[in-house]
Amino acid sequence: MTRIARVGDDAALLPSLALALSDPDVVEIVVQPGRYVEHVVIAPRAAPLMIRSATGDARDVTISFGLRQGDRDLTGMEFVQDCATLTVDADDVTLESLTIENSFDKRANPELPNVQALALRTRGDRFTANRCRFLGQQDTVLLDAPSYAAVRHAHLRDCEIEGDVDFVYGRATALIEGGVVRSVGRGYIAAPSTARENPRGFLFWNVDVVGDLEPGSVRLGRPWHPGGKPDAIGQALFAHCRLGAHISPEPWEEMGGFAWQDARFAEFGNSGPGAGGGPDRPHLDAAPDRASWLEGWTPAPVSPDPRIVVVSDSTASEYELDRAPRTGWAQRLAAHTGRDVRNLAVSGASTRSFIEIGALDEALELLRPGDLLLVGFGHNDPKPDDRFSDVFTEFEANLRRYLVGARARGARPVLLTPVERRLFDGERARSTHGGYPQRVRDLACVERVPLIDLTVATRAEWQECGPEASKRMFLWLEPGAWPGYPAGAQDDTHLSMEGADLVAGLVAAGLRSEGLIG
Repeated sequence: MTRIARVGDDAALLPSLALALSDPDVVEIVVQPGRYVEHVVIAPRAAPLMIRSATGDARDVTISFGLRQGDRDLTGMEFVQDCATLTVDADDVTLESLTIENSFDKRANPELPNVQALALRTRGDRFTANRCRFLGQQDTVLLDAPSYAAVRHAHLRDCEIEGDVDFVYGRATALIEGGVVRSVGRGYIAAPSTARENPRGFLFWNVDVVGDLEPGSVRLGRPWHPGGKPDAIGQALFAHCRLGAHISPEPWEEMGGFAWQDARFAEFGNSGPGAGGGPDRPHLDAAPDRASWLEGWTPAPVSPDPRIVVVSDSTASEYELDRAPRTGWAQRLAAHTGRDVRNLAVSGASTRSFIEIGALDEALELLRPGDLLLVGFGHNDPKPDDRFSDVFTEFEANLRRYLVGARARGARPVLLTPVERRLFDGERARSTHGGYPQRVRDLACVERVPLIDLTVATRAEWQECGPEASKRMFLWLEPGAWPGYPAGAQDDTHLSMEGADLVAGLVAAGLRSEGLIG
């Protein structure tokens, strides 16, 4: 039976939204007219949730609180984004005909630092707001994601959003369609921090952009790079919008030392007195595809025959016959999976260098919904050259870029720990990758990504082979035995044909155990 909770100022009703949310079985909350002073978090829930005004008029129901980012939580630390009046961490939440307000007034408190005060923060997926009002000043609406590896979608239809500085911001993929965006002071409307590998950030479509302010005093946006994060290449597009005279003829501006020209800012088909301007004002040649902007809202069905795209290093990459018997495990993967395998592994690559040479972009362009992206690095990230990725910080941050890029295209990422090198201490196989494999395991757990632990699996194989027989799995070659190696080789990193076939079998078994292939 559908459980409906009713909130209002009556003994027969629940007195607060938070109390209604405490019942995990409630799927609809109907709020009677009134002003509710609450700091509300919608935690993850098992089923979709609708919260709506009983009257269908957003002006009748206001959820209000007045925290700012500089206020202190119970630990004495600043709230930052947790100051939002309403935080939505659950998926599939719909708000209808509600007003969400942060009542903190920075103009009445000019001496205070950190005057950002959020009305709404979303971190769940498939968030919808219909005919709602979001009121505040600085940082009114944060359309967010729980991490830079996550892709979250938000759809705001016929809403009113009010603020002055950066008052629609964040890294979600969002369609703000119809309604009104109202500036109440000089400043900036959008401050997107879209992950570079996500092709869709904010699209403002058919919005009335208004403000009773002096002409040219408001800009459409600026690029937000949280913490100076260089790969937050924000996207904000304004299409078929009506721009008031308060919009500057130079509508974009730098932020924190990052040039707006490096962001993804553009307009198409706008009208009104604020739509004119100088020559340095990017316009698209064609309208953005509004219909597909929220692609991924409905996850792609699991393909019965997914393609496999491999991004990795020399242990996986392709080798010509003149390099035989050197073989990358991805060369043998099709034989073990029966799938179409696109091997884009690059010899010598680290997570960092693979991105810098444009190989990740190439892989992402290749991906289709339902494909598998196998991501396996760690051999070259520790090397003290231009490939180095620090194990504590950069390595994990780089890997998140692969994850978000795959997810934004409806593909499924899979993380692989690096193939263990051949290293024996007496009769015992030892580890050679330091903390890098564990960082991959930790990331897979946090981001809920399938993991194939090749480090553990291959070390067990080398141990079973023993110090001598394990040489067959690598390039231990006698002089003159192979044309490409006249002097022979003693290589404990790169795989022989036999070794590559074994590792490919381990990868295929891992994919099957995760239910990713049949």
